[in-house]
Amino acid sequence: MRDINTIFEEFCNKYRVKISPKDKFKAKIVTPFGGLDNDPIVFTVKLEDENTLVLDDELSTYLYFDKNFYDPSSTAQDIMMKVLKNYGLEENEFKMVKKIDLNAKYYQEEILDFITALIKLQDLTFLKKEIIVKEFVELVKKYIKDNYDVKYNYYSEGIKEFDSESLYPVDIALSNDNKKFVNIYAISSHSKLTESTLSMMYYRYEAKGGNFYNISIFDELSKFAKGNKYKRLVALSDKTLPDFGDFDKKILLEEIDKRLR
Repeated sequence: MRDINTIFEEFCNKYRVKISPKDKFKAKIVTPFGGLDNDPIVFTVKLEDENTLVLDDELSTYLYFDKNFYDPSSTAQDIMMKVLKNYGLEENEFKMVKKIDLNAKYYQEEILDFITALIKLQDLTFLKKEIIVKEFVELVKKYIKDNYDVKYNYYSEGIKEFDSESLYPVDIALSNDNKKFVNIYAISSHSKLTESTLSMMYYRYEAKGGNFYNISIFDELSKFAKGNKYKRLVALSDKTLPDFGDFDKKILLEEIDKRLR
């Protein structure tokens, strides 16, 4: 029966992987491929029989989720299942496991696929941030749709009269005459802050024939209230709301009504 060192000799040399044999048939693999927290991707391998190698992340993916206070949402779960399917992994009691036929011509590529899958699963913590961003924007949109009706409205797109290619999107743009607008920006990330600033600058300085009143709403002002990017956005904003609580919602509706009446 083949032993672990023989099976992994070429793979270790090719990808600079370290192997720590526990015995002839089981070992710990430490890769040079860092996870998102800079810790290396680590897993165990064992020979189930003469022709079957079993790779096991030993709960490291779920421990990574716990470390980053991450409970995958239904959206993330869907992506997780696709990753497992695409790379031939199974989830077994929260462990990520892959079985490899050692008689297969490209079994070393199967090992690399296992490592790639673990990295992609850790990437889901970025999705958490993206979900939070989208949820805040959707929360503001829903409130406007439920509480204010206008003749013209644009959601997460450019105002067609002035930006037909949607190069400068606005979270919410409201108007009764397609000339005088209230533009609302929901700020929930630093990238969103930059994107909103660029859109404000475009509509203020490039969009001729329109009148734009900018309202910026922060999901949590303390995360952004410093630096030149924040100062630039505030300078371009006609109204800034530090939160989206009941008081802020009341002010928002008052501002829209005052500008579009």
